[in-house]
Amino acid sequence: MTREQFAALAELLRLRSSASQEAARLVLVDGLSPSEAARQAGTTPQAVSNVLASCRKGIELARIAAGQ
Repeated sequence: MTREQFAALAELLRLRSSASQEAARLVLVDGLSPSEAARQAGTTPQAVSNVLASCRKGIELARIAAGQ
């Protein structure tokens, strides 16, 4: 996922600018593991897991809406 795609996803999902959002970007854009992203962003692995689940659900719903 590109930075632009992540920014669009974050806006669609109305993700708050937070450590969890930063960790999700580190995982989805930069390819870090969730645990490393949590450590770098200063949040918990559970928070990262939660935001990644939201992102994955949002991606799937966007694909359905786009007819893919």
